[in-house]
Amino acid sequence: MKKTILFSTIAVLVVNILAGLLLSSYHTFNVVATSVVVVLTAALMYIAESITMKDAFRVSLPFTFAFLGVVMFLLMLLSKDQLQDNWCVIVSLVILLVEVVGLFVMHRVSKHIK
Repeated sequence: MKKTILFSTIAVLVVNILAGLLLSSYHTFNVVATSVVVVLTAALMYIAESITMKDAFRVSLPFTFAFLGVVMFLLMLLSKDQLQDNWCVIVSLVILLVEVVGLFVMHRVSKHIK
């Protein structure tokens, strides 16, 4: 699964960057923001596969992270091409925070469940 995550991430990044180069309406800010979302989502999925967790968490978390990654990707794709006063960025940061806290909590819970 880890190789699949890495390969998929590289493929999505290449397509995203090529789209940014080919489409004039796809601003540099949005290309960078969506690329960051792809890398962060892949990192969370990779970490979820690497740390010790119960099987239910190990299976469900990568799918949850992938779904929320698509949501954040779409938010960054449709956001204004500025960082200041950008609600899409704020919502994406909140989603990222929820993902990180969820990963930490599920890792801790898995340690205490026998």
